[in-house]
Amino acid sequence: MTEKSRRQFIQLATAGTIGGAAGCSSVLPAESSTDSAQTDGTQTDRSGNEGGAVEGTVTDLTGDAIPDASITALVPGSGAVAEGTSDTQGQFDIQDLGGPAWLRVTASDFVPYTTASKPGNSYQVTLTPRAGVAALSFGGDMMFGRRFYEDDDPLEPHFKIPPAEYEAAHCSILQYISPLFQDADITSVNLETPLTTTSWCHPSKAYTFTSDPAAAEAMEQAGINYAALANNHAFDALTPGLDDTIQALDEAGIRSSGAGTSSSEAWDPTYIEIQGLTVGLISCATITGDQYDIDWSADNGSSKTHSVTAGDIPDTTATGSLTFSGDVGVATATAAQITDNVSVASANADIVAVQIHGGNEYQRTPTDEIERVTDAAIAAGADMVVNHHPHVTGGVELRDGALVVWSLGNLVFDQEFWATFPSNILTVHVTDEGVARAYVDPVLIEGYVPKGVVGKPRRWQLRQTAALSSDQFTLGDGTLEYRAASDLAVQTETQTLEEGGTIFTRKSGWVNRIVDGASSVELGRDLLPTGTFDDLDIDSKQHEGALWRFGRGPDANGPEFGHDGSGGIQLSRTAESIQRSILTTTERVPLAGSTTLLGLYRHETDSRLELLVRWYESVGGSEVDSVSIDLAQTGGWERLKQPLETPEEAEYIRFYFRLYPPESGPERTVQLDDIRLIEWSDAETASKAHDHLQLDDTATVEFAIGSQSDRDILWEPLG
Repeated sequence: MTEKSRRQFIQLATAGTIGGAAGCSSVLPAESSTDSAQTDGTQTDRSGNEGGAVEGTVTDLTGDAIPDASITALVPGSGAVAEGTSDTQGQFDIQDLGGPAWLRVTASDFVPYTTASKPGNSYQVTLTPRAGVAALSFGGDMMFGRRFYEDDDPLEPHFKIPPAEYEAAHCSILQYISPLFQDADITSVNLETPLTTTSWCHPSKAYTFTSDPAAAEAMEQAGINYAALANNHAFDALTPGLDDTIQALDEAGIRSSGAGTSSSEAWDPTYIEIQGLTVGLISCATITGDQYDIDWSADNGSSKTHSVTAGDIPDTTATGSLTFSGDVGVATATAAQITDNVSVASANADIVAVQIHGGNEYQRTPTDEIERVTDAAIAAGADMVVNHHPHVTGGVELRDGALVVWSLGNLVFDQEFWATFPSNILTVHVTDEGVARAYVDPVLIEGYVPKGVVGKPRRWQLRQTAALSSDQFTLGDGTLEYRAASDLAVQTETQTLEEGGTIFTRKSGWVNRIVDGASSVELGRDLLPTGTFDDLDIDSKQHEGALWRFGRGPDANGPEFGHDGSGGIQLSRTAESIQRSILTTTERVPLAGSTTLLGLYRHETDSRLELLVRWYESVGGSEVDSVSIDLAQTGGWERLKQPLETPEEAEYIRFYFRLYPPESGPERTVQLDDIRLIEWSDAETASKAHDHLQLDDTATVEFAIGSQSDRDILWEPLG
């Protein structure tokens, strides 16, 4: 073992002492989400909402009840809002929740468990015995730079970090997910930015990121204690930035690996001793800048020397010059290097976790190269391989006995692409024999800030991930989980559907296959993770309409505007209004086939309500087609069912509900709720992601559900 490896051995205490007991600051800087025709207004505070209850049962992995477990409902920014204890049957009942909350369950001799909860629901909480078990959590790409600091378009969702509030503001960005990190003995992220104030930057790259060193303390306070550094942005601020990053992390008590001044430093694992186990953490990357004169590989040999002057860098305040060895950089993920270095780590550690940065951006499935290097890591002894870089979520699977994650997406990032908003956090329980349990927690990035989610966005994201994952991960009621010692089987049920011309919507279970009548069936996937306008995320606000743009104010969003009293949007206009009132998605939505726009609306006045649909050739490209549809008046709530034919050259869509000002008279209003955009595909494509079924004639369908679910398979006609 090298001297640096010995220095990087660190003993950690139990999960409850990690991540800064005081937690993050609850003071939030300006957070906004506005519509081009309106100004930002107030949102309903959860403190004014009437209470609700969450109930459930706490058991161990064998299903035996755990009495005297402590249950705490946590809302970041508000702290513990309710507490309770399980009875002799393991049952609990937590009262007076004002909205969604993290439910943290602890019991003596068990690993803590935290899940997102929503009032009115029941939860089956399963705890893992503590003895000989270490808990590891992994988050995706993290970057606090660029739009976090710049004066971005005020009409776009954003989180602005004022210079005078750097320390508190960085902490606030992570506070909403920090309860989830507190359960883990080791929490890891892919730090895709230097932490530095230097003015030096890479002279050739189109995109270079830097984040303030204050982010390191915020990461530690949130519960992060390891950062993977091998990625294509680690060297964005050249050697000053890399040095500052490692120093900032060290000062915050966060371990790291994957980058250094030589190949041996970059490849040297971090070893952490926890719960009687030694965990080895390796970080490496396939993307090392070979196309540039200055690459960032630490494995290209010492024959290179790079010299950079301030004049080589446009728009910099740096002065003088830098000279550094070509050995400085990140560990390069070749099969040979991975085999050699993972083998060494495997000999020194009980558990080896390898993180690889590579693949194609915005692609959910791995490239051939990523599969090859992942397989090389497994063959050399890795117990888990966590891949990063695509910025979108991919699947999870067991591969030759090892746990593999193809992408967790972004964790903290300023991207504004629709596909980058959903994210996953993976928690893994390991013993000296390998992975004993693993489960996925969905996160939604709202205004660049990650938040836990309940209801539709949680189910939506788990279904998308399950569709890309191996069958060892069982999809249940709000869970996606693997257990090595349990038989989480799948139950199937065959049904004959006979209501031609009907759209069926999924309540529980998924389409396993079409037994008969496949030509009469189209399977649909809702492209919108939000759209019910309920209170769906765990924060200090309610009914804020995540991922939607509309004019916000006290009469715009809330339970009084929904069809079932659980949340909705109201558009309103008066004769004095100059512009239309608009409801639309925050960004263009990617699509590949024909769609149907579904929703509920109430339009009982004579003002014009228009549905405008536009298709685009790319995320930032030109419009290729559009259609305008006037929606008729209603006598109450009515179902909108609008088929839309996607132009051949279109890859993105955006739709707008627009209420026009009346010529005279009183205020006119329209209420909207339960909006879905269903993309259709052939019956042969059946997957766990499909949540709608369109029937032309009779068909026989085999449905499936996880055996641990306490619900029956239910697909019902859309009313």
